[in-house]
Amino acid sequence: MEAIIRSINHIARLATLYREQELRKYDLGAMHHTYLLNIYRNPGISQEALAKLIFVNKSNVARQLAVLEEKGFVIRQTSLEDRRQLSVYPTDKTLALIPAIQEMLQSWNAQVMADFSDAEQKQLLAQLAVVKEKSQQLLEKAEVEK
Repeated sequence: MEAIIRSINHIARLATLYREQELRKYDLGAMHHTYLLNIYRNPGISQEALAKLIFVNKSNVARQLAVLEEKGFVIRQTSLEDRRQLSVYPTDKTLALIPAIQEMLQSWNAQVMADFSDAEQKQLLAQLAVVKEKSQQLLEKAEVEK
């Protein structure tokens, strides 16, 4: 039996290439949608909290936010609660782009799931949720054992 991680990685890579093509017209990279959607959903989120939320190290988050800030998609401000932290907010440019990002993601999902019945889609998503939860537990266990 083929390792599940190989299939998941292959699907993830194809999805990344699709997003890269679709987001190029907005001068965004393939992973920028993750940052923008999470900042949109959590305005004022700290860079550190964003890093934890999207499972990316803090230095990469800082670099990507600098790119997004330079392009006018986000604003970083010193946190009112903790002067050592930066809070991140979406700009009007991001707010205007969110529907297009959501449509792009929905379109991908609809196309890749088109050959599955509703019941099969629900079953697949439920099974993937179990795999995701077990993966999270393994990561947390490994972090504790460090």
